[in-house]
Amino acid sequence: MMLSKFVVMDLETTGVSPAEGDQIIQIAYVVIDNGEKIKSFSSFISGAAYIPDFVQQLTGISLEDLEGAPAFEDVVPEVLTDLSNACFVAHNADFDLPFLNEALEEAGYTSFEGPVADTVELSRIFFPSEDSFRLGELSASLGISHDNPHQADSDAEAAADLWLRIHNKLQQLPAAALKHLLSLSTSWKSDMYPIVAEAYETASGADEAESETETYRGIAVRKPAKAPRRNRTEPVQLKEVLATFQQQETMEAIFPGYIYRSGQADMMTFTDTIFSENETGLAEAGTGTGKTLAYLIPAAVHAWNNKERIVISTETIQLQEQILKKEIPLLEKLLPFRPKTALLKGRHHYACLQKVERLLENQLHESYETMLARSQLLIWLTETTTGDLEELNLAAASQLFMKEIASDPESCSSPDCPWFSRDYYQRAKQQAREADLVITNHALLLTDIAHDTQVIPAYRKAVIDEAHHLSEAASRQFGISLEYADMARLLNEFAGRDRDQKGLLERALEHLPAQLSRLTTAFEDAKQEYHDTFLMMYQYLSHGAGTSESGGRARTVHMDRRWAQVQDTAARFRAVMQDILDEWVFLQQEASEKDLPKLTAFFQELEDKLHLVEKLILQQQDGYVYWLEKSAKGPKQSITVYSSPTEVDHLLADRFFRKKKSVLLTSATMTVDKSFAYMIDELGLEDFEIRTLQVASPFRWKEQAAILIPEDMPHIKDDGEELYIEALVETVYRLSSVTKGKMMVLFTSYDMLRRAYRLLQPMLDESYLLIGQGVQSKSRTKLVKMFQQFDRSILFGTSSFWEGVDIPGDDLSVLVMARLPFPPPGDPVFQAKADKLKESGGSPFMKLSLPKAVLRFKQGFGRLIRNEKDSGLIVVMDRRIITARYGRKFLKSLPEDVAVYEESIYDLESRAEVWFRKELQE
Repeated sequence: MMLSKFVVMDLETTGVSPAEGDQIIQIAYVVIDNGEKIKSFSSFISGAAYIPDFVQQLTGISLEDLEGAPAFEDVVPEVLTDLSNACFVAHNADFDLPFLNEALEEAGYTSFEGPVADTVELSRIFFPSEDSFRLGELSASLGISHDNPHQADSDAEAAADLWLRIHNKLQQLPAAALKHLLSLSTSWKSDMYPIVAEAYETASGADEAESETETYRGIAVRKPAKAPRRNRTEPVQLKEVLATFQQQETMEAIFPGYIYRSGQADMMTFTDTIFSENETGLAEAGTGTGKTLAYLIPAAVHAWNNKERIVISTETIQLQEQILKKEIPLLEKLLPFRPKTALLKGRHHYACLQKVERLLENQLHESYETMLARSQLLIWLTETTTGDLEELNLAAASQLFMKEIASDPESCSSPDCPWFSRDYYQRAKQQAREADLVITNHALLLTDIAHDTQVIPAYRKAVIDEAHHLSEAASRQFGISLEYADMARLLNEFAGRDRDQKGLLERALEHLPAQLSRLTTAFEDAKQEYHDTFLMMYQYLSHGAGTSESGGRARTVHMDRRWAQVQDTAARFRAVMQDILDEWVFLQQEASEKDLPKLTAFFQELEDKLHLVEKLILQQQDGYVYWLEKSAKGPKQSITVYSSPTEVDHLLADRFFRKKKSVLLTSATMTVDKSFAYMIDELGLEDFEIRTLQVASPFRWKEQAAILIPEDMPHIKDDGEELYIEALVETVYRLSSVTKGKMMVLFTSYDMLRRAYRLLQPMLDESYLLIGQGVQSKSRTKLVKMFQQFDRSILFGTSSFWEGVDIPGDDLSVLVMARLPFPPPGDPVFQAKADKLKESGGSPFMKLSLPKAVLRFKQGFGRLIRNEKDSGLIVVMDRRIITARYGRKFLKSLPEDVAVYEESIYDLESRAEVWFRKELQE
């Protein structure tokens, strides 16, 4: 029977477990028949004796709302009538349906056993690029009205609109996509097979001529967007653009809420000078300056006037997305021409359609998450014009699945590939060749330099945004690494059996049983030797390991007796692997033609990984530091071995800066004690003529922020870490009662974060939500969303939270720095630099540790005030900022008019109360 009737339901409950006595307090649903809403029902449900505080806060429902409401048994007849011959739909049906059925059985009725559809699952499939699949965020993104999230009536209406969007999108899909989805839909939790089948039958005869998609080799893909033609105009004068920025009415129409900033205009002029005079410039632009537009506009004008390409490089994906989605559209409104822009990433960021075709040919049933990811992929291919895998929010965060579809040097690398003309990576490179502005990242920029790959088309001028990351990025890109799983995966896949239920080697060489047996045995030996090598490295790591920044263990490699034992084991592994590779040279002529391409690619990857083993373990070079890291969790052998040049400044100077006509390096944090000296030294620019600019933040710091320093905090060195953490937690607890949460605490180590979390958690009542990085999740995005969604939330973060996190407005009121952010002493690259400085008579602390800590301190400070309306308090728990001689460098790095108060914890709590009382009055 074809489904045409759907009941979209939502329940609000006192908890998550009806078995433990939790009850329904509100029920709502929308009846949809033949694509039309025909009925809405909503009612509070009486009977609950208690509603937990966090449920009241989340839903806004109190016991008073339930007074006079019907009991659940009273509404059951109407509910069951509407559910008759219908499909049950809910946003997270795994919660709502069991709860409903439990209540039905308790009331003496039978459970609902009809078809079920879950809009969480279906949203993942049909909107695969959404950032979040929570109902509130999906509604906001898709333009669905949702006035009262977490109230059943509003949730049911929003879920019903979402269901209609999903259903309509399904009807519009091309037949080729629906054909693949039909077979995959049997793996979904939602009973969608008949609905997909109906859509497929309807779509089968559709004409693609007017469609935005095309079907090629049985796969539906989005047609590439046609680049708009542009008629070249006369050269543009930057001073005319700057004049527009002073016309408030004109700018307000383009940029609502626009405020003229003289510092932004200064930076535009500075950037123009750097490009016009072929110079190297460093520009520190304080928070709120409008830095991105300040370099994009002169860069676009210069590229247009001089018909030359300018590369814009960032460290983070977030900034790339901001430039593309926010700044470039503004740029096009502000300029009298439309600059051509292109985003270019490393090859592995793009989907390979040749790999996708092979994947879809394999019809084997795999895990639920993998089948869901395949379904998402099919929908995404009909939408994406870039093929950038960052657009995909996969149901399974599967590195293996991503690797199966990501472009690599062996996939679609020549016109012989049938997908070459449609290849996303080739298309991205072509667009970059035609662009005025090429937006890329430090990783690709530096990989191009390190390996001379020339992926980025030739350029002589560049802007390096987030420039304080360039040195660290260079250390990564000029270095190499090998994770245990990298080669273990290859050895396991081909020594054993792959997903065809028959080993690839076995299938390709089954007509050569003796050779196959010899090769299989060799693979088993290789697996054992490789495993033993990493177990030996674990033993090496166990002696004298420090804590890595991620909370795991790390140790620098030294040429001693223990490391010699690691090398002996690795040498045995290399010998076995060399025998395998030599054997393959003779056997490849005998392999079946069908399997030869995949086998060739496999053995090439195997050889590449073997070269890494040789370079990292057996052939270590002077001028490089080698170290091991192990995550806090996982088996003993889950180790990564790294190598990096001790110094990258001369590499950057010789292989980048000297080869460019002009480079602008910019960031919100580049100076220490008002000086660029540290950054110039770090980047190898001492011998260059440098032009510098400091643009102060336009914020009213005296009114918007204040720094509080507890004078009675213990000293870790004198009083011990345990007492320090107890005092830290007590202060956070006191302040949270004043601010009602809305607090972020920045740590310099995961260990201190976890210990503070364990202490604070039992002190808070259930109306507070304590969120810890690495506790609930490691994803910064997920943690920030949790923090913003709950009114009384406290977020503990480390490493990545010191910068790059935007929480504007009232969501964040207090920023606490648990410690001054000095680099961890166990960091191998840092230690190697420190040792080199000592040898030359320099001070590692003054030349290295302190400048790095000051820059990180400034980055942390910048998390609190993100716009002209933000305000709040920064609490620095580390008294060294006042008591140590070097402490003034931290305070002098901040805006001069920020008030600083050094008082007892009790007095600071009172000051905070006064501050927030003033904020409420304003």
